[in-house]
Amino acid sequence: MKMVNLLFLLIMVMLSIAFFTLLERKIIGYSQSRKGPNKVLILGIIQPIADAIKLLTKEVNLNFNSNFTIYMVAPLMNIVCSLLMWIVFPFLLNFSFMKMSILFMLSCMAFNTTAIMMMSWSSNSNYAFIGMIRSISQLISYEINLMMILIALIVISEQLNFLLMDQLQKYMPTVIITFPMIMLWLITVLAETNRTPFDFSEGESELISGFNIEYSSINFMMLFLSEYSSILLMSYISVHVFVSGATSTLVFYGTYSMFCLMFIWIRTTLPRFRYDKLMKLNWTQILPLTTILVFLAFPLKL
Repeated sequence: MKMVNLLFLLIMVMLSIAFFTLLERKIIGYSQSRKGPNKVLILGIIQPIADAIKLLTKEVNLNFNSNFTIYMVAPLMNIVCSLLMWIVFPFLLNFSFMKMSILFMLSCMAFNTTAIMMMSWSSNSNYAFIGMIRSISQLISYEINLMMILIALIVISEQLNFLLMDQLQKYMPTVIITFPMIMLWLITVLAETNRTPFDFSEGESELISGFNIEYSSINFMMLFLSEYSSILLMSYISVHVFVSGATSTLVFYGTYSMFCLMFIWIRTTLPRFRYDKLMKLNWTQILPLTTILVFLAFPLKL
């Protein structure tokens, strides 16, 4: 039953990614006074399925200058890691090793960084290599902030499990006592998921699509699914940790939808940040603040 639950969850995640991309294109379209996808079936409702079929039927670009085995395996590792992180989701029958689900999630995120490095290095492309340097620097820098904020929350709740963290929120959401923390969390999550205004790994105007320049067809689709899976997962964790841990309530799903829409709204509104300013923001401002918050978390401990 555990495996059936996991399989069902992963299928639902894939469908969610498909229709989240449709929602994103529609909202961006209306924000720019145009319709967005509206030709396929009624109001373009199956546009994501048409896009998936288009990507699957495209010719695979066999880069003969690449280290071929790593070049082909790395995107698969990327999507597997992104989907495995969904095991932390509190479905009915949980795996026994999920007693430390926060550590599991951080391990998968760290391995994702390694997969990006493998993709770029194995491509043997200068553009991919430059994109990798920027991506890895950004991910490693902001992953520290993510860990610091989670450490502060672990100190407050005395739990390493996302499921048990909702005990803290039985009477009061965590966001009330840790309000400055959620602002830093949102900036960090945007940087971790490579979303606007921190989408430097895919800065098309500068890097010609960055580390994934040599990928096409099903390999590119894996990278695309991995990125959007991370967005949906980070939205879920944000709600679960800061607002409401009970996934059976309407409050949880309403807040979750708001977080997902926030990613789209920020993309439609803000221009791309400058890379040196992004790194300076992390090392001179956000990291000292998150370090202070870890120490301030001890007096708030239950």
